[in-house]
Amino acid sequence: MSDHNDDRKEQNDEGGLFSDGYEAPKKENPYLKKNREKARAEERAAKAPTPPKPPRDRRKTPAAVPRPEEEGRGYTHKRTFSDWIFEHVKLIATVATILVVLSLVLITDVVGVVEDIILQSQQADREELPLSYVKGLTEKSTPITWTDLEKYRRDESEADGSLTWMLAVKGTAYEVWISGVSTSRAPTYVYLYDMKTGDRMSLGADDLDAFIASHP
Repeated sequence: MSDHNDDRKEQNDEGGLFSDGYEAPKKENPYLKKNREKARAEERAAKAPTPPKPPRDRRKTPAAVPRPEEEGRGYTHKRTFSDWIFEHVKLIATVATILVVLSLVLITDVVGVVEDIILQSQQADREELPLSYVKGLTEKSTPITWTDLEKYRRDESEADGSLTWMLAVKGTAYEVWISGVSTSRAPTYVYLYDMKTGDRMSLGADDLDAFIASHP
């Protein structure tokens, strides 16, 4: 027994399990060990070179699908001629109306010019109204008609539904004006005008000699 105690004492003196300076080994926390190993692995991965990305195959890239404006950004609608027509329909209608009116005015003017040319060419061959013939008209027992003056040179005017012939009296400042609705109906009036003064008399009703004497 003493021998056994002596051996144990000897072990204690040599720093054995039961020596005064012996410290039991500490067990490491497995959770901390796991985290430490994970941190080391991430550190090694960060230091490792990044492998290059494989080239992108454009043939396999799906085409971008356009989205309506209310569902996303970047969508643009390609304007068409129909869109432009719809946006400017009022302007187009206004321009069309103006063009129609202008065309009618131009056509009317052209027709009027042509008629004037035809009338002037017809009147060029006619003689002027002589004063002696005007005196003869005042002595007629019947009213003066269109037919009485149709063979003489004249200008014509149509306005407000009436037709007027204006016949210059040869060698004088007088003009005979006969006017009415049409040549198929009796004239509304037949006047003799002094174009210098603007005075007039009614042929067939007033005194022609007295008018001429007062307008030499």
